[in-house]
Amino acid sequence: MLSWIQITLILCAFGLMREIRPSEPFVSEFLLGEWRNITDEQLNRDVYPIGTYSYLSLLIIVFLITDFLRFKPVIILSGLSGIVVYVILLWTSSMAWLQASQFFYGLYMATEVAYLTYIYAKVEPSKYPRVSSFTRIAALVGRFLSGVSAQLLTHFGLMNYRDLNYITLTAQVLATFWAFWLPTVQFSIYFHRNKTTVTTSEQKELEPPTNTGQNIKQSFRSEVVEASTLISKHARAAYVRPKVIVWSALYACELALFVQAQTYVQLLWIQIQEQQKDSVSYNGAVEAVQTLLGAGGAYLASVYSTSLNPAPVAAAQGLALFFGTFFNNVFVSYAGYIIMGCLFHYTITLASAKIAGQLSDESCFGLIFGINTLIGTGLQSILTFLMIQTMMLDIYAQYYIVSGLFAILSSAWLLGWTVNMLRQKKGVNLVS
Repeated sequence: MLSWIQITLILCAFGLMREIRPSEPFVSEFLLGEWRNITDEQLNRDVYPIGTYSYLSLLIIVFLITDFLRFKPVIILSGLSGIVVYVILLWTSSMAWLQASQFFYGLYMATEVAYLTYIYAKVEPSKYPRVSSFTRIAALVGRFLSGVSAQLLTHFGLMNYRDLNYITLTAQVLATFWAFWLPTVQFSIYFHRNKTTVTTSEQKELEPPTNTGQNIKQSFRSEVVEASTLISKHARAAYVRPKVIVWSALYACELALFVQAQTYVQLLWIQIQEQQKDSVSYNGAVEAVQTLLGAGGAYLASVYSTSLNPAPVAAAQGLALFFGTFFNNVFVSYAGYIIMGCLFHYTITLASAKIAGQLSDESCFGLIFGINTLIGTGLQSILTFLMIQTMMLDIYAQYYIVSGLFAILSSAWLLGWTVNMLRQKKGVNLVS
């Protein structure tokens, strides 16, 4: 039997290779380049939203089946979907195929939940903090290497934007191959529970049935009912706590606003550069710097979890995005994006720690964060639908609205914090 260290290293290797995607910092430049005949308006309204909606719908399905399939098949599916995405991007040129790639990209991102929760089914709860940090570090290293390599390869003319996709495709193939080495999960959290933890009568009920279709059907139905009951129990136990609700709301809102800003920021930079008549892009370097500072922000949140209130943090994020859009200078916009991303990692880590501190059952750790991610993705889909496909706002107006929503989030948290401080005098503490 493999030790928890070996399992963690294997999973980290997969996460590292999966995140080596040097094509992503320049994906908009590639799609708007000579290899495809589309406009930035089509990319904004007809292509990228499909990835958002696909991610939301598939996340619901993946969230439900990951535990049932015991994680590993979904991790392998994650690698396979990544291969499909970059095969389509490399060897097709039509709008229909480009939209199809966004569908599979949504699947690729949705299946990331299996990578993030696999470790909780393979190691004992006492190792959760360490293995969580190791898997996150592996992903951040992969993103950092992607940004650095993308910038260097394009800056020195060693590769063009299309060629970067070959590196990304190779990394996805290697990650998929590596996923087969992951140990199989015998006992998952909800559907395939360890029989030693249940009573004798429950164990008898869950024993393999006789070879009749009726017994197999009844056993499957019983397992689904048992898992659904346990999921509902854990969710209710978590969300009846005011602190879990408050910090989960912050988590979901931050996630929605960050992903919305991140998804379309390259289109903003392209338009700014066109007005400046500047063709040199530093997207890769920006992503690398944001990854490093984001990791630092996450570390500060874990060490100084009470040192900085989320209200001024959200306000700073809104100001950073506003100035990065208003001054119409690509370097100011780069700086605004980096600040916003760094503070996002701080806030999301802080919220995660606060939520985890309120959860008494280790098995509901992944469930609650999965639900919060689902809510955040839903909010981001609503923003996409309203701003881009209903109001049809230009890229500048989109970022002014997102910066304003950060300001609203800051005001709402400040108001809640003020109310909480007043209630503390009466012995009721909601958020700290």
